[in-house]
Amino acid sequence: LFKQEAGKYNQQISSIAMSAFYAQSFATRPNYIDLINDCISTMKVMGVKVAFLPLGVQSDLKKNTELRPELVRRLKIAGDVALKEGVVIGIETSLDAKSEVKLLKEISSPGIKIYFNFQNPLEGGRDIYKELKILGTKRICQIHCTDTDDVTLPNNKRLDMNKIKKTLDKMGWEGWLVVERSRDKNEPTNVRKNFTTNVSYLKSIFQN
Repeated sequence: LFKQEAGKYNQQISSIAMSAFYAQSFATRPNYIDLINDCISTMKVMGVKVAFLPLGVQSDLKKNTELRPELVRRLKIAGDVALKEGVVIGIETSLDAKSEVKLLKEISSPGIKIYFNFQNPLEGGRDIYKELKILGTKRICQIHCTDTDDVTLPNNKRLDMNKIKKTLDKMGWEGWLVVERSRDKNEPTNVRKNFTTNVSYLKSIFQN
């Protein structure tokens, strides 16, 4: 029904999110592979090639370093399942780009890539443009074009969207820019205004 309704308005679906793992632990939940299979089944029905897997608080490798071996093992399994089904699982971590490259090498599965969120390097005080270059085109499957709630994207002083476009163009990266947050703190519940502002701004830069 959701697919049919989206089709009426010619709306494409960018990715399927396993949002529960923001709060739950992918490294310890016993039925993780069942959830991966459920997600991939949904992706196939919806005709979507990318899944979004946030490693969240409990699987944050900066704070829970002891989970790394098990997390790598599980992501390797999940990546191989995704690869077999012709899809990709994009993970979001709190790590810097060099550490994410190292993590992907440990996982060693083309079915796992990085779902890059602008908010993470910005919050960490890192150079977002260098981070994108370090990861490179082949390691980034999709981008959360968003920042912490405070201002909408046109008013974000710590994010130069024109420089982002130039960086991505030089990299030769193509794909979805997913608008998630970047809500005006004075009107956080005004969804229509916040998203319309953000999307119109992105179109003015990336579709110009």
